[in-house]
Amino acid sequence: MKNKTKRFSAILSAIIVSSVTVCGQIANAVDDIPENPYNYQETYDYENQYVNTEVTNDTDIQGKQVTTSVTEDVLTNGTETPVTTTAPSGRKKATINDYDSSLSAVRYEFSYPEYSYEEDFSNYTAGQQYEQAKKDIIVSFRTANPVTSVKRTDNADVSKIGHVGEIPVSHEKDVSSQVSGEFTFVTYGWGHGVGMSQNGADFYATYAGWSYQDILAHYYPNTYLMNTGLTEYEELTIDGEPAGDTVEVVAQIVNREIGGSMNYEAIKAQAVAVYTYIKYHNDDSADLLGKPDPPQIVIDACTDVLGEALYYNGSYALTMFSASTGGCTANCGEVFYADIPYLISVPSEYDEQFDPHYGTVTYYPASEVKRLIEAEYQITLSDDAGKWIQPVYSKQTGYVKDVNIDDQLTIRGYELKLLLDLKSSKFNLTYTY
Repeated sequence: MKNKTKRFSAILSAIIVSSVTVCGQIANAVDDIPENPYNYQETYDYENQYVNTEVTNDTDIQGKQVTTSVTEDVLTNGTETPVTTTAPSGRKKATINDYDSSLSAVRYEFSYPEYSYEEDFSNYTAGQQYEQAKKDIIVSFRTANPVTSVKRTDNADVSKIGHVGEIPVSHEKDVSSQVSGEFTFVTYGWGHGVGMSQNGADFYATYAGWSYQDILAHYYPNTYLMNTGLTEYEELTIDGEPAGDTVEVVAQIVNREIGGSMNYEAIKAQAVAVYTYIKYHNDDSADLLGKPDPPQIVIDACTDVLGEALYYNGSYALTMFSASTGGCTANCGEVFYADIPYLISVPSEYDEQFDPHYGTVTYYPASEVKRLIEAEYQITLSDDAGKWIQPVYSKQTGYVKDVNIDDQLTIRGYELKLLLDLKSSKFNLTYTY
């Protein structure tokens, strides 16, 4: 308490002595922020990158037959092997243990109950989970904390993002089930796909030599990077509880999110995203949790970018992220309804060749799909299983925005992802009669 009082007195004195000067400096600094401080030139033509026609065949996404791509085996012996999983016998919560080796699972799904460690949401339906997520995103889409410091980072003037060379494309394979009465889902990426792809950040740093500034500029376009200048005084919390100084808090969360095995620049990018997310949520980690005893490389990376945060229009940005994306990130509005100017689709070129979650195949018996859908929505499905799930794809990104359920109701694609425990709402499906 004495330290807090002493600290408050010092801050108050400084404000009284120099308030006019500081306010003038802040106003000038904000005015001086360039429109594109990263000097990042966007070169992607999204509208022409994907097929600009309505998808009429459930097996047709992005204009080609979607099949599984390479898996982790490719990284070791060059052998292409379909990633095959069996349909879950029942719905379960994802845990960090599901994916905690070289590429850690992202438990962050922006307040989705299925990823909570503190509360039991086993009785929540997928619809209730999705409605809660919608509420969370809408509530959080607000003016963030006021900018209390506009000290620019030393490396704010970033050169043009590094060139991405030619990436080999894997051979297509037919992975449709040969079993009558079975669905085949092929998913691309893991998570909601909005904002930064953690695996994608690692790939860009490793294979294209991108810096953390390059990564952040790419995945959060229209934002700018500055230092808050608050790390000496702020008291951050994890789930409402004090967890140490700024470096300790951020390092613990980064440790849980990706660990210390990724490229150093990717770890720094994650640290900035985590810190910004905390500042956006009034100095609390919100749904992000920490993992104690982070390795030294994580502590060093967090120290290197200490205090650096992403801003949009003078306020902290909502820096969402997920484990990986299927060739590109999703537009926020395709998943959460809210359209946010810096949470828009950008490419993730290395996914097909290197991401182990690109082209995951899941076989689902029609009887289980029927049980889950009818129990969730209190409807009776028709006898034609091939009409039960009719995806409506985003022509820009390939993510499933909506799903027509047996011509009886329409749900969001991410809601179906939750219901069937799929890795992503970017998926292709076939039904074998």
